[in-house]
Amino acid sequence: MKRTTAIVCLSSLLITAGCSDSKSGGKSGNSEQQASGAVIKQFADAWVKAWAPNGKPDAAGALTDNPTVFAKRLDDVDSALVTSTVTVTPQGDPKCSDDNNCTQDLAVEAQLRGIGTMKWTSTAAAVKTGDNWKVKASGDTIYPGLGDNNYLKRVRALPARASILDRNGVALTANRQVVIVGVASGTKATPATYAAFAKYLDVDAAKLAARAKAAPAGEFVDAITIRAEEWEALRPTMTKLPGVLTMGGTQSLPPTANFARSLIGTMKTATEDTLKNAGPTASAQDQVGTTGLQYSFQQQLAGTPGGTVALRDGKTKLTIKTVFTQKGTAGKPVKTTIDTNMQKAAEAALATSKLPASLVAVQASTGQILAAANGPDPTSYNRAFQGRYAPGSTFKIVTSAALLGSGESTTTQLPCTDTINVFGKTFKNYDALAAYGAGTMQKAFNESCNTAFISQHGRLPKDGMTKAASMFGIGRDLGLSLSAYGGQVPMPKDDVEEAASMIGQGTVTASPLAIALVAATVDHGTAMKPVLVPGKDAAGAAASPLPAATVAALRTFMRTTVTGGTGKVLAGSGTVAAKTGTAEVVVNGKVTTNAWMAGYRGDVAFAVIVEGGESGSHTAGPILKPFLAAFK
Repeated sequence: MKRTTAIVCLSSLLITAGCSDSKSGGKSGNSEQQASGAVIKQFADAWVKAWAPNGKPDAAGALTDNPTVFAKRLDDVDSALVTSTVTVTPQGDPKCSDDNNCTQDLAVEAQLRGIGTMKWTSTAAAVKTGDNWKVKASGDTIYPGLGDNNYLKRVRALPARASILDRNGVALTANRQVVIVGVASGTKATPATYAAFAKYLDVDAAKLAARAKAAPAGEFVDAITIRAEEWEALRPTMTKLPGVLTMGGTQSLPPTANFARSLIGTMKTATEDTLKNAGPTASAQDQVGTTGLQYSFQQQLAGTPGGTVALRDGKTKLTIKTVFTQKGTAGKPVKTTIDTNMQKAAEAALATSKLPASLVAVQASTGQILAAANGPDPTSYNRAFQGRYAPGSTFKIVTSAALLGSGESTTTQLPCTDTINVFGKTFKNYDALAAYGAGTMQKAFNESCNTAFISQHGRLPKDGMTKAASMFGIGRDLGLSLSAYGGQVPMPKDDVEEAASMIGQGTVTASPLAIALVAATVDHGTAMKPVLVPGKDAAGAAASPLPAATVAALRTFMRTTVTGGTGKVLAGSGTVAAKTGTAEVVVNGKVTTNAWMAGYRGDVAFAVIVEGGESGSHTAGPILKPFLAAFK
């Protein structure tokens, strides 16, 4: 047939130059290519939509010669691979034969959720039926070798989560056995079940019940993840209740539930928000960091998962061949500046408090954070870093620096009266202090006399306290790996605000970390940037060095406060220098006080706050005594 056609064309050469074989690009061939190519392109586009989030396979199935069967098959492969998105790109032009069949390769690139990118090339066969072209409903169109019965099996493998380390490289976390406790969706759980969750696991029963009722049938509704040993103690009670379900797993956890909780953070089954933070290879079923360092360094600690996809025989279920392999990468540890023994000592000291309290310790010469604890109860809220408090009289460290910088000296007379009035606002001293009249700045500091310092407010320029605070690093973004508040000392709008700022009240606020860094500045002579994760957190000086005379004076002030002033509670704790503080605050409409103490010993600077505490000497100081006794 090809030879006859060629002869006819040759004999007609003088008449026309348009004769050609239809299979070699003539009008008929071009028409078949265009028509089949158009339907294959429509099919490729419909496939992409089918495997998109919440996509449906019906449109892709409708373009085949067996819509119902193919739509289900396409959807099954999507579910088996757990794809998030896919691109399907026709390659070149369709190849057509005489029997109205055309084929075209499809380059497929699928994102396997929680693993990575899988690429392959399949072939779409289009056949003409009457005036219409349809794609053949073959499994090979989706993946070569799939046929009518074979199937794809995906396996995902998570690497072991890396540890968070202390300053000496000792692991603060390890992968430990946990139990995820929850309920069956719907109404299987009874009021008694939810009451038990509230009583034994401190779970919000009403919210859990609402989630269970709203969840699809047959779903596990997780409530809380606890250590395996905790579950063993609760198992006899909880497993008797209707609707209770559990799942085993592992989590990266510290040695105890309380240890450094607000620093290390917590882990839970991924939510929409934490899944975004966990990166593109995370899965909704993964245990991921939700707070603290576990959250901030989720991707580094978790590494990347690996996985395989195998083509399996539909009858025997045996693997025909492995068609995709993605190697996982191990997580990398996060080394911190935390001193394990000092952290334990801080937590033990706070455990003696009946009121909410925080303790921070830093290495004065480097700004490295040695301990940060919150107590007496475990909490994920890191008030030691994030709390915004009036620093009270601990701020007289800054005030003294401001006055010394204005030309006053350690022997400048600052009269201590019962009260002082500044433009209609009356300020007083803390209740235990009786006015003593004339006295030096050092005495005012040692006795923590408010009126003495406020009497000097006229000596400072309007921005005097703001500038003095900046010399101690107050008011800057701390830039830590964890959220932390660096404090603020706004420019006062009037003399009253300026007077209040001189005693750490009014618009002045700081975190316990920020006040520990103030004490560290006196100890080292230069304010240092705080560091929790070396290499991640910026290190070095946060401000220019304090004047040598100012450093010498403040060191004397703080040491004599312990030897003969309001900090005498620490007199037996070695060569300690400190400043007490009591700040008035309004809580629920009532005036109460927070107790402070900040100071240093050797190269370790510290700050303690006790919410609702009576005073620095009576409430904060006693917490510091066992802490200082625990290390040298």
